[in-house]
Amino acid sequence: MAKTVRIGLMGLGTVGSGLVSLIERNAPIIERRSDVKLEIARALVKDPNKKRPLPDDKVTLNPRDIFDDPSIDIVVEVIGGIEPARMYLLEALKANKNIVTANKAVLAAHGDEILALAGANECQVGFEASVCGGIPIIQALSSGLIANRVDELIGILNGTSNYILTRMSEEECTFDFVLSEAQEKGLAEADPSFDVQGIDAAHKLLILAELTFQVKAQMNEITVEGIDRITPVDIKTAHDFGFVIKPIAIAVRDGDNMDLRVHPALLPKLHPLASVHHEFNAVLVKGDAIGEMIFYGKGAGSLPTASAVLSDIVEIARSDYVVPVWNPQKSIKFAPIESKSRYYLRFPIYDKPGMIGKIATVLGDHGISITHAMALLECNETNKGNVMIVTHASKEQDIRHALADIQKAGTLTETPLAIRMLE
Repeated sequence: MAKTVRIGLMGLGTVGSGLVSLIERNAPIIERRSDVKLEIARALVKDPNKKRPLPDDKVTLNPRDIFDDPSIDIVVEVIGGIEPARMYLLEALKANKNIVTANKAVLAAHGDEILALAGANECQVGFEASVCGGIPIIQALSSGLIANRVDELIGILNGTSNYILTRMSEEECTFDFVLSEAQEKGLAEADPSFDVQGIDAAHKLLILAELTFQVKAQMNEITVEGIDRITPVDIKTAHDFGFVIKPIAIAVRDGDNMDLRVHPALLPKLHPLASVHHEFNAVLVKGDAIGEMIFYGKGAGSLPTASAVLSDIVEIARSDYVVPVWNPQKSIKFAPIESKSRYYLRFPIYDKPGMIGKIATVLGDHGISITHAMALLECNETNKGNVMIVTHASKEQDIRHALADIQKAGTLTETPLAIRMLE
C-alpha cells in the first residue's frame, strides 16, 4: 500500500500553483513509480479572496495551522524573499518537520543556519529547486560528483536574462521590448531587477559554491554585473566578431583563493554554453576525475521549478534523500583572481574630430592594445554614436583605470560598457 505524505504548502503563487497542478496531473505516475501518495493538506496564502487551485478549507492565513498540525509530514516553502521565509523554515524544523524550499535568497544568506537546525533536529532539507529550475544540479554536486575535486564551475543560472539576450539576438529588439515580452509570458517578475541585475544568479552561485567548494561567501564578495545596459548594437557587434553574449556565473578556485562572479560575457559561438537559448539554464562543471560535464534544462517557469520541488518531496518521503553537507573552509579568500582576458568595449561618444584617437591613446597609455575597432555614428543633428573596440588580453584593473580616465575627459555621452570575452 502506498505511503501517504501530507504537505503543508507555504505560498500558492506561480510555483505553488504549479506544484498543485503537477501533483494532480501526475499523481498516478508518481504513486506507481515511488509508492508514495502525495496530498496537499494546507496552503498558506496572503490574500484570502484570490482564486486558488485548492478548496477553501485547505487554505489558511495562519502559518501555525501548518506548524502545529501533527499530520503534516513535509513543509514546502515557495513564497520567496528572506523574511518571513527564513522564520517559517526554522519554525517548521523546530516542529520536527522535513522541509523543501525553492528559495535561493534565503539559502544564500542563511543556508548554514537552516541546515544546522535540520541536523540538530534530525530533519531533512530539500532545495533542488533553488538553483536552475528543473536541472538536478544540487544532487549531482553534493552526491554524484562527491569523488571529484572541482576547481571551476561556469553556468547560465538565470533563465530570464538568457531569454532576454536570446530574443534580442533573434529579432534585434531592444532590452525594454523583450523584457515586457518576458513578463507577459511569465518568465520575468513584475519587478525584474533581481534577474536583470544579476542578483538572482549571484544567490544561486553562492549556493553552488558552498556545496561544491565547501566555502561560505557573502554577496559583497561576488562581482555582480547585470545585462540591463546591453543594446542591440552590442549584440550585433559581438555576432560580427564571432561571439554571442550570455549571462554567465563563474566560480574558480586557485589554491586558497576563490573568484566568484556574475556578469555578461562574450562567448565564441562554439563554446558549450553559446547554444543555450531562451529560458534554459546550463552548468558546466570541471572535475579532476570526470573532466567536463554539462547539465542542461529549463531554468524559469512554474512547472520546471515545481518538478524539482516535487522530486525533493518524493525523495524525502522515501527516506532516500541525502542532506547536502555544508562545511565551510575558513581559509578560503574571496577576491578576483588576477588574470588576463580580452574585452569588448563600447564608448558612447559625441562625434567630434579626434575622439576615436583620444580613446585609443588612453587605452595605449594603460598598456591595452586593440585587435578590432569600429564606429557607428548617427550623422545627424544629435552628433552621437558608438565606438566599439576589442582588446588583446588585458588585466581587469588596467581596463577599469583606462575607462575611468576616458570618462573623466568628458568625451562620452554615457558610461562606457566593458564585457569580458571568455575563450
